[in-house]
Amino acid sequence: QILNFPAQLSKGAELAKQIKIDRSYERVVICGMGGSIMPGMILLTYKEHKNKGPGVPVIVHNSYDLPSDININDLVICISWSGTTEETISAFKTAIERGIKPVVITKGSELDQLAKENDAPLVTLPDQPTHPRFSIGYMIGALLTILGLEKELGVKLNPVDAESIGKDLADKIGSATPIIYTSYSWRKLGALWKANFNETAKTPAFWNYLPTMAHDELATYIRKGLPFYPIILKDENDHPRYVRDLNATIAILDKMEYNYSIVNLSTETPLKQGPSPRSIINPLETILNNYLLALWTTYYLAQKIGVDPEDIELIEEYKRMKSSH
Repeated sequence: QILNFPAQLSKGAELAKQIKIDRSYERVVICGMGGSIMPGMILLTYKEHKNKGPGVPVIVHNSYDLPSDININDLVICISWSGTTEETISAFKTAIERGIKPVVITKGSELDQLAKENDAPLVTLPDQPTHPRFSIGYMIGALLTILGLEKELGVKLNPVDAESIGKDLADKIGSATPIIYTSYSWRKLGALWKANFNETAKTPAFWNYLPTMAHDELATYIRKGLPFYPIILKDENDHPRYVRDLNATIAILDKMEYNYSIVNLSTETPLKQGPSPRSIINPLETILNNYLLALWTTYYLAQKIGVDPEDIELIEEYKRMKSSH
């Protein structure tokens, strides 16, 4: 599934090519949960880097209904790999109530039927028995095509090269609890890593970003030997203030004798440090290659821990329990 990731992009784009957004809109609202909201995080990160800063009109909504100020001037896109996600179905119905016709990306079931009943634009994804976090390529390919950004999908991805790096990183993490740190500009990458550690490796994980982390969480490292393994996602091409903040954090970790790994976002070899950052022409390439590394790292950590990387028994039990109340 991980090796098939690049092919997913083109397939998702092909499935969405007939969807045309023939109106202007103020904001894009991406609705989804779990792995199905990850395309929204990727879109937000991509748009912020293309825009050279925050403030892009992308809203990531992973809850019930819709934010109170979302209206017919906004483009609502509901993504659910399974098509049965209660929160996303709720967002779809709320949009309809407000006179908004959402775009739907799903592989079937209830959300698919709702889209057809309400004549909403629909992208039907391949009906494969895979989990959404392993199927992000289909969804991001469809999402970017819907938004007229399909040309950005011509990226160079290296799932084979990332495998050995991910395995090495998993070995370094071992039984520790991973904590992912990034600059503000790459903050959603930390959330993507955390979700994969939780679902794939069945391990607690946390994420935070600079400069916020340095104003509270950094204080905890005064205690030596905490069972944490920091993973720092660092971009040498980032704003100099962000690079400075991460370097200062790394110096604190060194002082307190913590083991950690730096994943370099600005080189072809993520775990190799050096003064040769490459120019990021398309931030989407950086985002997706980093996501591939997260997939491999958490897959090999699952093997190391001895858990099934595809098992989500407790999440499924939670859904059954809440539907019975």
